[in-house]
This record gives sequence, structure tokens and C-alpha cells, in this order.
Amino acid sequence: MISISIIIPCYNDEKIIEKKLILLVKKLKSIKAKFEILAIDDGSKDKTFVKLNKIKQNYKNVKIYYNKRNMGKSYSIRKGLKKSKYNYVILTDSDLPYFYVFSKIVKYFKKDYDFVFVNRRHKKSSIQKKDLSFYQKTRYLAGYIVSLIIRSLLNLNIDGGDTQSGLKGFKKIKNFEDYEFISFKFFLDLEIFYLYRKLNKKFFSIPVKYDIDENSSIQIFSVKNFAILSELTKVILKLKSQRY
Repeated sequence: MISISIIIPCYNDEKIIEKKLILLVKKLKSIKAKFEILAIDDGSKDKTFVKLNKIKQNYKNVKIYYNKRNMGKSYSIRKGLKKSKYNYVILTDSDLPYFYVFSKIVKYFKKDYDFVFVNRRHKKSSIQKKDLSFYQKTRYLAGYIVSLIIRSLLNLNIDGGDTQSGLKGFKKIKNFEDYEFISFKFFLDLEIFYLYRKLNKKFFSIPVKYDIDENSSIQIFSVKNFAILSELTKVILKLKSQRY
């Protein structure tokens, strides 16, 4: 039986987190995996942590952690990685995007793949809704540009190289805990993706049908975007300077 640590960063998710984690537990039991779920509340201002505590009381496989202030998605995942005990890891957003292909991550783990990820840039992937709003079109274009920058500057071209999708998994490499990651906010996924690519690990990308959320916290014209670009620049420069 395969053993998996599932890491879920959470922020202001009181409306969905209980339902989503129960759904995830049922899925993991159905595919007969030994598992732990590590949910990290990244300084939520609502009752997310109260909901997590309730779930923890009912499911011994669920472990919860709390950041006193909002530190960022990458920081929370790094915290989860340090606490994880199993050799296989799955990273997923709290709303469980692409949940209908979740079992495929485990399927390809069992086929000895080292890194399995949902890939919105795969030639077989498609957006389900064709009549997109201006916001959705702009979000898609921004994501495509970021993906193009990453592929071009880092030579990451694995079926389009979608490093930022909300569902991916990997098998920990030897001395994984010794690698120094620098992303605290947005791009830990990219750092891990690049590391495994440079070490010639075995990848599998999963095409999906997906939607672009109109209620996302990501705003097109926002100061936050400067922080995103700043961290992306730092991460790319760091990766280009490293030798493996």
C-alpha cells in the first residue's frame, strides 16, 4: 500500500474546508492509500482554524498547523513538507481543483513516476466555458505569459510546463530536506519542478478540462502583482545560477 502526505495550505476557507477535507478523506480511503493530511491555516481571519479543529477531532489522519499571520502559500507548503512523514507528497489547493483526476496522481505514483502534475498547457487540456469574461481572458493571458517566461528562461518544456496548477505530486528524492528553497509566497512549485527536471526524474502530466474562477482573490490591476513578478524574478535567477 502506498503512503502519501497531502499538504493543503488554507486561507479564509471556513465556508468550504470541512466539506472538502471530508471529501478528500473518503477519496483516499477508496483508493486504499495510507495517508496523512496536513492542513496549514495561513493566518486566516475567519473561522477556518475552528473548522480544521473540528475535522481533526473526527479524523486521526488529519493534522493541522497555524501561522500566526499570513505568510504565503509557499511558506505554508514548506512548513507542511517539514512536518510530512511519508515519501510521496501531494500538493493541492484547499478548494480541491481538478479533484476528478486526483486518483490519477496515485495511479502514476504506482507506475513509478517521480513527478505527476495537472497540466493546463497540455495540448489535450481545454477550458470548459468558451464565453469568457474580460477578467477570465486576462487571467488566462497572464497565466500563459508567466508560463512562457518560465519555459523560455529555464528551458522547462514538459508538455507546456504548467508549474503553477493547483494539484501535483512527487516522490521525495534523497536528502530532499537539505534543498534550500527561497520562495515564501508563490513559486515553491516552480522550484521543486525545476529541481526534479534537472535531476532527470520521470514526469507525467495530466490533461484536464478546467474553468477560470471569476471570484479569485487574484486581481489584474493590483500591487500584489508586483510582488509576484519580484519573487518570480528572484526564483528564476536563483535557479539559473544553481548546478545539480
